[in-house]
Amino acid sequence: MRKISAIISFGLMAALIGAACTPNGPAPTEWKVSGQSITVHDDEDNDGGDEPYTMQLGFRSKLGVPGSSSTSFASQCYTRTLPAQNAAPNGTTLTIPAGAADIKLPNVQNLDIGDLALGTAPFEIIGTLSFVAERDGIFESCAVSAALSVALGPVLRDALELLIANSPTPPTTEELIQLIVDNLGNFLSALGSMIGAVIEGLGNPDDIIGIAAQIHLPTTGALTDLIKTGLAIGGLFQPGLEQGFIPIEGLPSSLLIKVGPLTSSTSTFRFTTEIADYSYVSRIWR
Repeated sequence: MRKISAIISFGLMAALIGAACTPNGPAPTEWKVSGQSITVHDDEDNDGGDEPYTMQLGFRSKLGVPGSSSTSFASQCYTRTLPAQNAAPNGTTLTIPAGAADIKLPNVQNLDIGDLALGTAPFEIIGTLSFVAERDGIFESCAVSAALSVALGPVLRDALELLIANSPTPPTTEELIQLIVDNLGNFLSALGSMIGAVIEGLGNPDDIIGIAAQIHLPTTGALTDLIKTGLAIGGLFQPGLEQGFIPIEGLPSSLLIKVGPLTSSTSTFRFTTEIADYSYVSRIWR
């Protein structure tokens, strides 16, 4: 009887895994991360109004796939959609024009537990950094956008290549989830110092009011729940915290980090600093 029960259990497990995976992985999808609006609660200029805008840096890396790390950059300055002078006095919400600074994420596969178990596709770490800035410099210049892209992009790519792409993939799903949690923790711990060092060296005329860092984990089905459990055990995700923001000691109030599954959603980031007080709304969609 025990042998028969074991065979039945194995058969059920195989059926579940088979139902939760697709040969060669799920069909690729293009996701987008877009800034929706910026609200000025307390302006930086104190001269009648601010000129807030956003820049975004996207990054991605496949676990255990060397050379798979990449970054992309978008800015309202590049699309000539910057606000007019004094466009946002206190209490004003500015809508960010559609497509003004989108990060596009093509060919994303949202994996389920069976895809990991059978290795149909590598797991990918995807993220975005949304810089909310106040325009103080020469309006014809995109120097800050160019400096951020050139200075921060390669640093992030190298960190991802070291921590994610060059990681040896463990044999079991449980060990793989633990590796994802551990490597994410190491990456996020280094993220603040990396960003701080780059911004400090910019010498830019525009003030960066806040940075919304989001880690988008492309999961679906049972894998989403397992990843959330792993993040909770690892201290990177605590259910009940507002919108899934994670607490990391030593982070400035200008840097907020959110970790969660890659799914259609909208998040609000509130940056209250000595410089200014802004709210930034971000949307993930496809």
